[in-house]
Amino acid sequence: MAELHEEHFEVIDRNKDINMQRNKIKYLEDRIATLERTLESHAKILARFQMTEDKEQPLILTKEMEINNA
Repeated sequence: MAELHEEHFEVIDRNKDINMQRNKIKYLEDRIATLERTLESHAKILARFQMTEDKEQPLILTKEMEINNA
């Protein structure tokens, strides 16, 4: 079996560090993607509320009333 020298341990440690950094980056990229989807969803919800803001009843209540009156 080959002898392990200090250089081998340095390479192993460097590779572990690189893999850990890659995992951190992947995790952060996933979190950013989730945050972007959440912000888009909230923006759509706010847009719906702004469209119905001047009306007497929100769009949701209007649809419920249509179902009840049908």
